[in-house]
Amino acid sequence: MAGIQAPPFWQMAMSANGLDPNARVDRWQICRFTPPTHIMIDVGVALAGRGGFDAAPEHKAYSVVVDFITPETETSHWYHWGMARQFKPDDAELTVKIREGQGKIFNEDMQMLQLQQANISKWPDRKLLLLNIDSGGVQSRRIIDRMLAQEQANSNHEPEGIITGTTA
Repeated sequence: MAGIQAPPFWQMAMSANGLDPNARVDRWQICRFTPPTHIMIDVGVALAGRGGFDAAPEHKAYSVVVDFITPETETSHWYHWGMARQFKPDDAELTVKIREGQGKIFNEDMQMLQLQQANISKWPDRKLLLLNIDSGGVQSRRIIDRMLAQEQANSNHEPEGIITGTTA
């Protein structure tokens, strides 16, 4: 997004990095999905017209958000998250502020995720809505579905080169 007002989190990050929090920015969010459970997101803002993602460090505030999801049961999982920021990494007070802010965001999501799981458990055969606004999630589900289909197809026949039989 080019030439926008930074959202509140990024205004705080800009200020922490010595940038004018009211300046127009170019914002990006680049998601990398490694199936089946890892997501890394390059996210940040740079002063408008300074190169966006490729701007020099003194003109931007950015981070890599990490989301690692580990199944626990058939209907629950562990969600490990964090942010590796690329500005003021030695500022312990800023680390606490960001951790608390991210924690609030994830806790707000928790209730919705629990309600979604309750609906999936109640209606397991109902097809999930695939909304354009969630294209990353839609694409990742499709990748996982293809991987599961391939895994199932491979388990239905013996691997090549394996000879089996019985003798009397």
